[in-house]
Amino acid sequence: MDEGADKPELSLTIGLLGANHEITKLVGEALGSPGQRSDLQFYNRLDSSLNCVFTAVAPIGYPEKVKSLIQTCAETEIHVMCVDCSTGITPEIGEIMVLMDIFAQYYQTHPIAIIGGINKKNEWQKENIQVQLSKFTAQTNLKGMEILFLEQRSDYDHFKEKLFQVGKVIAQKRQTTADEKSEVVKVLIDHVFPVKGVGTVVLGLVKRGVVRAGEMYDLAPVQNKVILRSIQKFDRDFKTAYVGDRVGLALKGVKAPELDRNTVFSTLNSMEKTAEVKGTLNVSPFFKPQHPSGCITPEDTRNYHLIVDLAISPIKLIDGDAIAPGKHGHLHLKLEKPLVHDKEGLRGIIAEFGPFQKKLRIVGYFHQD
Repeated sequence: MDEGADKPELSLTIGLLGANHEITKLVGEALGSPGQRSDLQFYNRLDSSLNCVFTAVAPIGYPEKVKSLIQTCAETEIHVMCVDCSTGITPEIGEIMVLMDIFAQYYQTHPIAIIGGINKKNEWQKENIQVQLSKFTAQTNLKGMEILFLEQRSDYDHFKEKLFQVGKVIAQKRQTTADEKSEVVKVLIDHVFPVKGVGTVVLGLVKRGVVRAGEMYDLAPVQNKVILRSIQKFDRDFKTAYVGDRVGLALKGVKAPELDRNTVFSTLNSMEKTAEVKGTLNVSPFFKPQHPSGCITPEDTRNYHLIVDLAISPIKLIDGDAIAPGKHGHLHLKLEKPLVHDKEGLRGIIAEFGPFQKKLRIVGYFHQD
C-alpha cells in the first residue's frame, strides 16, 4: 500500500524508562508488538481505532549500560518512568529522574510516571510512592507530571488514551514550530543490516523534516550522497515519512558494516562534523565528582563520554573551568570520534559509562558555545 504524500496517522514515540524489565515489557506489549531487539527493545503498533502509531522503546541494556537509557530518551518525545511498586524509589529510578529532568528542560520532552507490579502484598505502598515521587520532583522540570497506577486492564487502556492525548498536543507543537529548519531531514539510525535483493536497510526514527523516497541524502559522518530507494512503515511501502515515524529505509550506495548509531541520515550538506569543541556544561546538582576538588575539572583524568542524539564519543577535557554540582561553566573538549550536528552546534549529555554501582552516572548537559 502506498500512502503517497498524505499523513494518515498520528505517530508517537514513547520511552519506557525502568530497571524492572518485566514491567516495561508489560507496558510495551500493551502499546505494540515486540519488534527489533538489541540493548533496546522496540514495540510497534498501528492502532486503527485511534488512528495512531505507537512506537515504544525500552532500554533493556539498562541499568548496566547507561547509554541505553540515554539513547532511549534521545529517540523519544514522551518519557514514561516505570516504577516497581515492590521496590519503590530505587537508585535506578533516581538516575532516570535526573535524566528525564534534563530532557524535559532542554528538549521539551513530556514526562509521565507509572507505578506497576502492584499486587495484594504491596498495594499499600502505591500511594506512598506517589507522594514520594511528587516530593522528589517538586523542584525539577518534572513537577506536576501525571502519576498513573497500572493495576487492572482498564488502567492500561486509560494509560494509552493519556498517551494519545499528550501526542495530539505534541503534534500541534510540531506544526506550530515548523519553519525553514523543518525542511532539513534528520533520521536517527538505531539498527542497520543487509537484506538480500534489497541492499542496506537502516531502521530509525524521523526527528525532523519530511523524508522522500527516490531522493539523495547524506549519511554523516560516514559518506555523502546515498539514494533512498524506498521507505517502509509496518511492512507497508510509502513515498514519504514524517516526524515521529519509525521507518525502514532501503539505501543505495553504502554497505551495512559502514554504519552504526553514530551515523545520521540527513539532507545533503546539512550536517557539520566536529572533533573538538568549546561549550558550556551544566552539571547535575546530584552528581558527585570523584576529583578531590569536588568539581568537574580539566585536571580530572576520569573517562567521560558525550552522547549527541544516538552518537557517542569518549571525550578528553582539555581546558576550562572547575564546575561544581548544580553549577555551569565552560569546557574545551576533544572528541575521540567526530560527531555531527545540524550547524547549530553540538548538544548532548555527558556521562560516565561504568557499571551501575548505585551512584549517578549522568554528569550533565553540554552545549556548544
